[in-house]
Amino acid sequence: MTQPRPLVAWGIVAALFVAYIVSFVDRMIIGLLVDGIKADLKISDTEVSLLQGLAFAAFFTIAAIPLGRLVDRVHRPRAVAAGIAVWSAMTIACGLVSSFAGLFIARMGVGVGEAVLSPAAYSIISDSFDRRKLGLAMGVFGLGSAVGAGLALMIGGAVVSMVAGAETLTLPLFGTVRPWQAAFIIAGLPGLVVALVFLFIPDPRHSSGQRPAAAAISEVSGHLKRHAGFFWSVFLGVAAVNLAVLGTVSWLPAMLRRGFELPLAQAGYLSGSVLIAGGLIGMIGYGAAMDRIGGGTPAARMRFCGWATGIATTAGLAFPLVDSLWLMAIGFVAFFSAAAGVVSAAPAVLQQLSPGNMRATVAAVYVFVINLVGIGFGPSVTAGLGDWLFPGGDGIRYAMAIVAPAGYAVGAVMFFIAARHAARAEAGHGASTITI
Repeated sequence: MTQPRPLVAWGIVAALFVAYIVSFVDRMIIGLLVDGIKADLKISDTEVSLLQGLAFAAFFTIAAIPLGRLVDRVHRPRAVAAGIAVWSAMTIACGLVSSFAGLFIARMGVGVGEAVLSPAAYSIISDSFDRRKLGLAMGVFGLGSAVGAGLALMIGGAVVSMVAGAETLTLPLFGTVRPWQAAFIIAGLPGLVVALVFLFIPDPRHSSGQRPAAAAISEVSGHLKRHAGFFWSVFLGVAAVNLAVLGTVSWLPAMLRRGFELPLAQAGYLSGSVLIAGGLIGMIGYGAAMDRIGGGTPAARMRFCGWATGIATTAGLAFPLVDSLWLMAIGFVAFFSAAAGVVSAAPAVLQQLSPGNMRATVAAVYVFVINLVGIGFGPSVTAGLGDWLFPGGDGIRYAMAIVAPAGYAVGAVMFFIAARHAARAEAGHGASTITI
């Protein structure tokens, strides 16, 4: 398949990066709105965690594999456009409901729309770059998650600051809403514009005049089974890291408010800043480094991930427990940058080691596993431990200090196992031509 010109390829990555920002703004803004939602809907931390995690993950994970199959068959940017439109509309719907059940259903809808983006993006990017630039390209796309999560908290903080003291406010077309409802509505609107842009973006697969038939599901299943040791080591390693990250990021603003007594807006700005800083270091810095270390081979990328997460386990243990706000921020950046590096490396490796006609489907299986574990259980595990072992006050920080290092330790072990499997395949096929 002929790759697009570099300018076109990076333009596509830029558009996907913006879409990923919008995705994470809509996904993560709920983290700053916890206290307002709890007060209005009269629910607990554990119930809020279900809105953050299980509600989103339920349809996100169920829809990921069939949508990945669809993406392998259709014009991928147009599929992304449809996904953005759906999740944006459902984010707006989150601001129009007034019950726990209504918000749960709307959050499920956000997950359905977002299930399209990652499989399509990984497939498109892998068709647009050779392997020596693939890590950086995946890192730029992945940076959208950190920037989006950071902006979600900042936008939420800004909205709260603007309406401080107000019980309700009136928005054009939407009427009178509570401040947390306004934040959802404001976050959802930009995505409708971004969706229109993707209707005009070319698909590298279609532009080259080659449109390979999607692999049969039995073929994909056979590929995954033949190399189960490698694929499941990557899937479970990233899932464990995802659980650690989502179990901390979802509760970071609440921890800052309860443990450091920061105003809500300031907690949002600080949370957003450290997320963006960690994302820049991990996804761009680590992504570029992994393209150079070991020639960007799958084994080298996985070893890098193992060392990064293993070392960052200490930061995951320390940052929730320190009393200094500056030390907390530095520790969190060190912790999150390792996860960000993993997010740029793992999709690149999976795309390198999968045939072109099943890349989106393999990516969908990856998305299914990591989000079922990370989004589905991360926020709830942390909240559950906090409610059970450390109820009241700033107990959430102690729960974070358990979940964060435990997830990273498991992830590091799995990445070293994946590196061993990849190294064996490279020895048999040659690092430049490997297809396991």
